[in-house]
Amino acid sequence: MSRLIPQSLPLVRVRDALQVIDEVDITVDPYLLLKHHTDLQVSPWMDKEATLGCLGHRILGQPTDLRAHVQRIFLLIKIGDGAALYSALLDLMIALGTHGQALKQRMLALAAPLLAPATRDFLQRHLDAGFVANNPEIARVRGALLRSASVQGQPLVRRLDGDATLITNNVEQANELLEYGQLEHAVELLEDALLQNPDLEAEAEMLSELYRSMRADARWQGLREQLQLNFGRVPKAWAA
Repeated sequence: MSRLIPQSLPLVRVRDALQVIDEVDITVDPYLLLKHHTDLQVSPWMDKEATLGCLGHRILGQPTDLRAHVQRIFLLIKIGDGAALYSALLDLMIALGTHGQALKQRMLALAAPLLAPATRDFLQRHLDAGFVANNPEIARVRGALLRSASVQGQPLVRRLDGDATLITNNVEQANELLEYGQLEHAVELLEDALLQNPDLEAEAEMLSELYRSMRADARWQGLREQLQLNFGRVPKAWAA
């Protein structure tokens, strides 16, 4: 190598002076990292507002994502935002309902220094039973994402053929994920929805468009076979 390149010449020539990057400008995009982040304590390099937004989307999309709930609570404790922390604890207690007493107690104990005594007592009284959506006692807590059984005007629960079936506004959630560049997450959300109900035509149509854009013919065919195996049918739009 030394014979090919004279020692007096640099391998790379930079035009003008190098610009020093401030540490505050070096941030990690939470939408790229959080899904595979193994630590419940969020990295200090992440933008806090963007991280809270990302965790909020995950909780709305999958209310039982306990890792997202705990990461959100830990981040709010670090920030010291007691009002938002109260909302996050309510969301955790709505998601867990009558389950997960140990986790609820642990999160409440960690958050206690940032909560008013009356707030702590209120949450403690409801620790065993948890909360249900549309509980009038928490209707005015705007920061709680799961406090209402309706999200953006769409019911989370709808009764079909006498059976209570969980339905979320999957298309709007998928569109929100796509706005943040989360193509794979949007596809997974739609796939999960169809694996629960193969008659969701809007979800099937959107998913087929995404498959085409990804050139994922094999993945589409695999889901068709799985739906046929599970339900004996595929979405009407896919029948041909």
